[in-house]
Amino acid sequence: MRVPQPISGPLARTCTSLAAAVAERTPWVPAFRPDALFEAADVDPTDDPMVVEPLQAMIESAHGELGLGARGRVLLGHRFVGLLRTRRFMRSRRETIDASTTGPAASPMLVVTGFPRTGTTLMHRLLATAPDAISPRWFEVMEPSLDPARPVDAARRERIERWRRTLRGIDLLSPNLRRVHEILVDGPEECTHLHEAAFDSESFALAGPCAHYRSWLDDRTPERRRARYHWQAQCLEAILADRPETERTGRWVLKAPQHLLQIEDVLAVFPNARIVRMHRDPIATMTSTASLVRHSSTIVGGRVGADRSEELIEIFEEWQRRGDEGTTAHPEAVLEIHYDDLLADPIAVVDRIQRFAGLSLLDAHADRIARHLDARPRHHFGRHRYRPEDFGIDVEATRRRLGPYETRIAGLRTSTPTSAGLG
Repeated sequence: MRVPQPISGPLARTCTSLAAAVAERTPWVPAFRPDALFEAADVDPTDDPMVVEPLQAMIESAHGELGLGARGRVLLGHRFVGLLRTRRFMRSRRETIDASTTGPAASPMLVVTGFPRTGTTLMHRLLATAPDAISPRWFEVMEPSLDPARPVDAARRERIERWRRTLRGIDLLSPNLRRVHEILVDGPEECTHLHEAAFDSESFALAGPCAHYRSWLDDRTPERRRARYHWQAQCLEAILADRPETERTGRWVLKAPQHLLQIEDVLAVFPNARIVRMHRDPIATMTSTASLVRHSSTIVGGRVGADRSEELIEIFEEWQRRGDEGTTAHPEAVLEIHYDDLLADPIAVVDRIQRFAGLSLLDAHADRIARHLDARPRHHFGRHRYRPEDFGIDVEATRRRLGPYETRIAGLRTSTPTSAGLG
């Protein structure tokens, strides 16, 4: 007997849009305005004033540049209410969190960064397989604090089930997204979503162009810019506090592309961090990033233009400039890795990183890397296909413009043999 398949893609988005349009007319769905979202989260804006400006900027971008319809407004509004509520939970239990966590080991924290689509996810997941490593899981970064009013065991079960359902919804709305970026509900995940909880994250651009919110990010004071990392530190404490005691110790292995913009701030808040900066051919990187935005924006229905070449190049240049500044200022704390080397010999690259951090590559870690690569080979959800011309990228002109960068990263390549069975 043939098993009925769930609706997905365009049909799922159409049905969700219709349901959202109806839901917006009910009293149970808050209006997509800051005051209504604060009220829905049971938060007084005066109790959390740091989020008022960025929330307003996000909403203005959603109404303006993104032109969101009912589906986008309902989904983003639901997410913002959840973030405001999480912040309320954390404020109410800050002293308890501090007292109950044992904290990570004193060994160096490893932080993976680089422009999106430079291999940061693969690098993070391989480093996170170390026996003594701990990383935040996707359901934890999406909701870094349990509800203190709920019994902890029940709250843990409810949280992971809630985010399993969410991921099923993402798969229905954007079924090809997993070809671009696979999300593992209980697997290692990047810090990006912790910055979302700070209402201070470049990831909002995954919904499409958001110039108003980007202007708010650009205009932050140095103190406001660093605040996202103080918030991240609190989130990591909360994540540990909500885990069973047997899962609270280890050394953090973290990852997020936007760390590249604030290497100085990462090291100010996490002084024992060792940063792994990834590089990849810029044409492939920018084209893959544009494809990621196109796929992810379909979830909320954001407007993404066909020609984003100049915007992509300007963002790429800005990220590399700020990454270069941080790397130059802290050469002892930053190791640069080429994506091609990671693909050619993952174990050799991990060994190099471990030695850079003063650690050893244990046999058990190497075995786990091999098992991970066997279980999740490249393109195991299907090949992610993308072409520069689909996004208005002139390959020859872009290579001329980025020639100095390409020359520099070519010098990072190392001659490493390919490990048997890991190619």
